[in-house]
Amino acid sequence: MQNKDTIRCLNFFGKFTWQNDKKYYLMLILNIIANAVSPFISILGTQYLIDEIADDSKRNIGWVIFWVTFICVGNLICANIRKFIGENITRLGEKFERIFKTDLCMICINMKFKYTEDTEILDTIKNAERALNETGQINGLITSLANIITNFIVALGVVTLVGTRIPWLMIPVIISFTANSYTTSKVNKNRRKFFKKMGNVERGSTYFNTELQESRYAKDIRLYDASEIFKKIYLGYVDRMYNTSKTYYTKFIKKWNIKNVFDAVCDTAIYILLAVNVFYKVISIGEFSSLFQATSKFGGAIRGIVDSYLEMTYTSSVLKYYIDFVEDFNDENNRLLDPSDNDLKISNKACDIEFKNVSFKYPNTDKYILKDISVKIKAREHLAIVGQNGAGKTTFIKLLCHLYDNYEGEIRINGRDVRKYNFVDYVRMLSVVFQDYRLFAFTIKENVTVFEDKNINIEETYTIAGIDKWIEGLDEKDKTYIYKMFVENGIEPSGGESQKLAIARALYKNAPIVVLDEPTAALDPISENEVYKNFDKLVYGKTAIYISHRLSSCKFCDRIIVLNKGSIVEMGSHDELMKNTRGLYYNMYNTQAKHYK
Repeated sequence: MQNKDTIRCLNFFGKFTWQNDKKYYLMLILNIIANAVSPFISILGTQYLIDEIADDSKRNIGWVIFWVTFICVGNLICANIRKFIGENITRLGEKFERIFKTDLCMICINMKFKYTEDTEILDTIKNAERALNETGQINGLITSLANIITNFIVALGVVTLVGTRIPWLMIPVIISFTANSYTTSKVNKNRRKFFKKMGNVERGSTYFNTELQESRYAKDIRLYDASEIFKKIYLGYVDRMYNTSKTYYTKFIKKWNIKNVFDAVCDTAIYILLAVNVFYKVISIGEFSSLFQATSKFGGAIRGIVDSYLEMTYTSSVLKYYIDFVEDFNDENNRLLDPSDNDLKISNKACDIEFKNVSFKYPNTDKYILKDISVKIKAREHLAIVGQNGAGKTTFIKLLCHLYDNYEGEIRINGRDVRKYNFVDYVRMLSVVFQDYRLFAFTIKENVTVFEDKNINIEETYTIAGIDKWIEGLDEKDKTYIYKMFVENGIEPSGGESQKLAIARALYKNAPIVVLDEPTAALDPISENEVYKNFDKLVYGKTAIYISHRLSSCKFCDRIIVLNKGSIVEMGSHDELMKNTRGLYYNMYNTQAKHYK
């Protein structure tokens, strides 16, 4: 299984590297050559230098200078090559890292909405992100392969050198190699378990850090004295991280100490054996030096092969989270399709909408939120949806927005099932203001336009939305930043100002279908009245769906549907529904009206 993951990762990242920058491979080849040659410069150079100095009968100062120069210059050249290549590989790795993280970000943006509420998927995303950060991506994987090749060349050269002189010196080296291999494999097994466990823990910790650091949550934390519960739960996550890390590192240190003892014993045995051979004049002092270095290099090379292989398998076991995520969510069944993926286009003209026997329950639940909903909304019709909390109003809108596609029945736009349209084209036909809308930490203008320059008078948009005077009162007008995330002088808009900005964003989009989900919830009575006055301007010539708990606002709509426990229980104009004195709408309207008398 591990080998399959390794081959898969090497294939994935190898192709990626070749496609994005072929000189990465040139750098790796040069690095392999420099690293493979460097040990033998010292091994052979030192042998001949020592023998030249130790043998009085053939001592020659010229050869002494030559071998000193050979060792110093050779190592200097190799070191500079390695430094130069290492810097270039690092830079290329950073370039690839940007690409990977950008791809991960775009996949998260383009995956279907339902996955953003799936904790298992969220853990996968976190693990994919951690995989990129922890392992060094390509540099962590392909460099391990390059190290295996380098160490194999070194080991082969050493075997040739040592095997022709004292073959039995390899026995302690093999013992050390065996102990090292066993220990490293056990350590890597624990590392894989550790990595998997930390995904969920770190996601929870990240949530708390976000909540504690963003000013928008600060008020509730303080006003409700939530510090203790935050502390309790946060410390729980911290303790889980600590205990998981402690368990891993305790095992790691224990196994690594055993390995180090084996290495020390074997090095000592090699040193003694070589010293005995020098004493009995089987080898020269120079050969003693070169053979000791060679056996050390062999042991190091073999350990390097094992370590690099195990590191490569571990890196593969981690990076597969990234590859799995990329491959799964680049599948057209899991991602939002680009406009080019589908030639079925929705007209920019006003749209008919039809819900036909639609039922829906959220993933991993058995309770239907909507049950057998059937309703036709004519082009340019203004429809209000009302009902008590939990009746299914917002869910109705989410299905219309195609945020979920696992519903029963059909939703049609201009007579065509919405599942036949790609998401990107489809949402261009919708201007939506959800009650839980979000503003971005960008400028006011960027929040309204969302970086799209349309042939629309933005000043008029500000006026209709009721934020023109507010913007004029700001020093930097619509270039003022929302929040202080990126700039010191960012502003914190009020609830009403934020809601008007969200309305302005929907207006600017100028889509043929407008959805307003509690658009006046944060507005004062005067501002709310202004929105009602501008209602016709907001939705003129468009198919509009309006959700509100304030039933007086429904008078502006052509028709009203009343939801109760996921089903349509009433439908008609305000006047028609008020005639049914036993109806839910009549009772809800009059209950509210009492508070305004």
